[in-house]
Amino acid sequence: MDREVDSLGAAGGGVAVPVASQGGDAAFAGMWEIIQSLDDREAPIKNSQAIRSAWQAYTALADRYNEPRRFTALIGFEWTSMPNGNNLHRVVVFRDGADKANRTRPYSQYDSPDPEDLWRMMAAYEQETGGRALAIPHNGNVSGGLMFSDVDYTGKPLNREYATARSRWEPLIEATQQKGDSETHPFLSPNDEFADFGRWDKVNLNGTVAHRPEMFPYEYARAALKRGLKLEDALGVNPFKFGMIGSTDAHTALAAVEEENYFGKVSLLEPNPHRWGHTSIEYKPDPTLDVYGWEMLASGYAGVWARENTREALFDAMQRKEVYATTVVGILTSVFFGVYLWGVDLLLTQIINWIYRTLGAA
Repeated sequence: MDREVDSLGAAGGGVAVPVASQGGDAAFAGMWEIIQSLDDREAPIKNSQAIRSAWQAYTALADRYNEPRRFTALIGFEWTSMPNGNNLHRVVVFRDGADKANRTRPYSQYDSPDPEDLWRMMAAYEQETGGRALAIPHNGNVSGGLMFSDVDYTGKPLNREYATARSRWEPLIEATQQKGDSETHPFLSPNDEFADFGRWDKVNLNGTVAHRPEMFPYEYARAALKRGLKLEDALGVNPFKFGMIGSTDAHTALAAVEEENYFGKVSLLEPNPHRWGHTSIEYKPDPTLDVYGWEMLASGYAGVWARENTREALFDAMQRKEVYATTVVGILTSVFFGVYLWGVDLLLTQIINWIYRTLGAA
């Protein structure tokens, strides 16, 4: 993977540096220009040395702040494929440190917008470095019916090879985050009173296509789980057998995701007297379908059942799908254990101390 490829992912565009010092509306306009450019096939920056340098600086920071069994800093990047404005984004997560991650660099939509090419890149990474990687799709709810489709990126019906690759590289999906909930929709689950939670169903990600009801079965997790069982009968492999996590997808580097302390998805939406009127996605043919910043959710959390708080243990638990998604303010930990005691007298305080030592290490 140690090759030179002149491309760049969503992490940068030619407008990002000039406007960063201006802040406010100028910075947001620059960011939105980058998002709109994700449809393009030409990378905004073609300096492979700059790309590699930025990547290595990032992985060095992750290694610096990673403290096994205390605080885990995972290395990863976002692949931002967005054909015709429809979201196919994935977050690629590595099990490894910078020593292996630096032998590759972020694969972007400018390399290829096809998820199968992303999986091939990940396979090459594992083969050449001995490392491990997985990909987590998010925001199926703004994918224009593409995220859990019956056809691949080129429009061909899914086959066994596709199903095997997707189940191998994508054991999880992100079912809820600030840009809405992707578990289900009232159209799909009319008898579920919670199906309306965090609904983002007006337009696709860049506001070029209005949603239609026939898209919903291919955008939401519950429908995908059912479709996966049918595909398994036909193909012998279930491409949609996934666990679910939640996350924020915030772009502020802040963890303030409580409803009463929400600092917004991006800097322009941080607390100010006018943020209620900010338009997040503009749909020019019909302004009634505009999406506003106040329609975002504050939360999205990933719960992972891991043996310890390390990169390796967390990655392995995600690979096993031992995860859950939640939107509550905090994640509560339950401990289940059984001990058959024969002639041994353990005091209650000893048991409590053991539990706290175990949780503290985890």
